[in-house]
Amino acid sequence: MSKVGMAIVGCGNIGPVHAAAISQVRGAKLVAVSDIDEARAASLAGKYGAEVYTDYRAMLRRADIQAVSICVPSGLRVDIAEACAAAGKHILSEKPLEINTERIDRIIRAADKAKVLLGCIFQSRFAEGTQQLLKAVQQGRFGKLVLGDAYIKWYRTQEYYAAGKWRGTKKWDGGGALMNQGIHYIDLLLYFMGPVKRVTAQMKCIGHPGLEVEDLATVLLEFKNGAMGVIEGTTSAWPGHSARVEIYGMEGSAALQDGEIVLWKFAKRKAIDAKIEQIMGRESSLGSGAGDPMSGLKTEGHRLQIDDFVRAIQQGRKPRVDGREGRHAVALIESIYRSAKLGKPVTLK
Repeated sequence: MSKVGMAIVGCGNIGPVHAAAISQVRGAKLVAVSDIDEARAASLAGKYGAEVYTDYRAMLRRADIQAVSICVPSGLRVDIAEACAAAGKHILSEKPLEINTERIDRIIRAADKAKVLLGCIFQSRFAEGTQQLLKAVQQGRFGKLVLGDAYIKWYRTQEYYAAGKWRGTKKWDGGGALMNQGIHYIDLLLYFMGPVKRVTAQMKCIGHPGLEVEDLATVLLEFKNGAMGVIEGTTSAWPGHSARVEIYGMEGSAALQDGEIVLWKFAKRKAIDAKIEQIMGRESSLGSGAGDPMSGLKTEGHRLQIDDFVRAIQQGRKPRVDGREGRHAVALIESIYRSAKLGKPVTLK
């Protein structure tokens, strides 16, 4: 089977992670990269033998490109995604797909109309620990679900925000500690617990003067299945701590820390439990964004997700995280923002 030709739009912080991951996927080849900063694009392209463009629309005219990774700031993604769809290219976007659901729906409509695949990067779903926990939920091992919690207590310096004019802005970032950093773990919470019925939120900017968005948020959740939970997200907790997702039921409890299982207890044991207990607490295959978002991030999660996306193209199926899956976390965060603004609970549709 021939390799899927891939391109990258945006060669900043996350673009090189996509490039490295693509190079590790047997069924993919990085053909070209595009960035308005030609030197930055050339630096990345030179490592992988790719062609350089400063105009992504010109790049999209290449017949040897079947799929495009979109790695630009969140608020710039919709126009690029629509252009990719119009050119017949499959789309794989970094999280979030865009800064709000209205713009995400534009991307979904464009992909549907062009009959191209649309995927959203949520690489934490592909960790082995995540899949083991999901399987336990699906098997009913927790019994009645009681609590689902996400804790993202990270740290970002003032210099981090100053290094990119888009960071910490409503127009380009869409939000702060929840929309940019915490969204991976909010997605996992929905992945395990299902949809949310009601949110009650409060947030503020406490540690980074000049930000337009939150660097501290706490949220009370009521899930549609009757369970409750909390989200705590910040980028002001020095020096940054491993993110956790905790799931509790009447017959079991489990927790992930940076994608690895750190708690695994069930009333009815199975043979798999002994194996899981032996690997509990091992080093994360995903890395951590707790303090430095780039030095702590590993490519393995992206490699697994890009491999799935490439196979989806080759097999004519949906990717495991398609555009509609990618929309869920943004829709929840929008409701959280609305609750904090109104100062009262918000019921989701």
